[in-house]
Amino acid sequence: MKNVIITVFAFVLLTNVALAQDTESSPILSKKGQPLLPETGEWGLGISADPFLRYTGNFLSGSTSVNNEPSFGYPENVIGNNIALFGKKIIDANTAYRARFNVGVGQNINKAVVGQNVTTPDPSAPAFADDWQKVNFTTVVISAGYEKRRGNSRVQGIYGGEVLFGLTGNKAIYQYGNPMNLEFNAPITNNFGNNILTGSAAAASSRKTEEKYGKSFLVGARGFVGVEYFFAPKMSIGGEFGYMLGYRTTGKTYVTSESWDSANSAVSTIKTDRYDNSGFQSLGIGLDNLNGTINLMFYF
Repeated sequence: MKNVIITVFAFVLLTNVALAQDTESSPILSKKGQPLLPETGEWGLGISADPFLRYTGNFLSGSTSVNNEPSFGYPENVIGNNIALFGKKIIDANTAYRARFNVGVGQNINKAVVGQNVTTPDPSAPAFADDWQKVNFTTVVISAGYEKRRGNSRVQGIYGGEVLFGLTGNKAIYQYGNPMNLEFNAPITNNFGNNILTGSAAAASSRKTEEKYGKSFLVGARGFVGVEYFFAPKMSIGGEFGYMLGYRTTGKTYVTSESWDSANSAVSTIKTDRYDNSGFQSLGIGLDNLNGTINLMFYF
């Protein structure tokens, strides 16, 4: 009798172990037999689900607030800049590489029409000139990380770490329709904001020609933890919190200006440093995503 009990117990134990192994190795399938979870070698693309959820919530609740149609946005990075691409590469069932990348280059151009400086103005036929402000900007943000996954169901826990690098730079260039000369050493100049250093728009005796803002550089190490729920084959919704140690430095800002040098009867160009908002460094650590942004992921 004792041998029978031992044999039955051993059989039950081996059966449970076999079933457990089979369960762990068997993929989770949808009702149509499609694998729910991403498989080895697949790629994932992430976008922010916040605008879709907000739009749907306002629509269902009959909210009277502005309910704009949602558009594809992207998860926010830890320095407040929107990441343009958020991707993953599945290495195995429990591991993934991840990367985020954004390069933004552009130019904003402002034009203003001002009165032209003339020796003998004609009230019946006033003359005009164009002033221009051109602002060039560059933003580069790159991150690379290692992600671990846990769970044998639709709900997957994620955790890991990543490193981030960021660089931003801006430059403003001013071009004026009324030049400085012996006759008009304080010409009419449009005030774009702070480009007139001395004088006024009617008579600018000193004005900027270029303002080169100090480049900002960021480097950081970030740990994260979150959850991902697969509501359909290769489609999930989830979010994560991060904790980051980052160092940021900003270089000096240089301003080039022009004024009339009456002693030499020529335009004097001066390049100066602005110390009020440049040469900045900071080191900090803290949570980077207190609002728990919700993300959609698509795997293929």
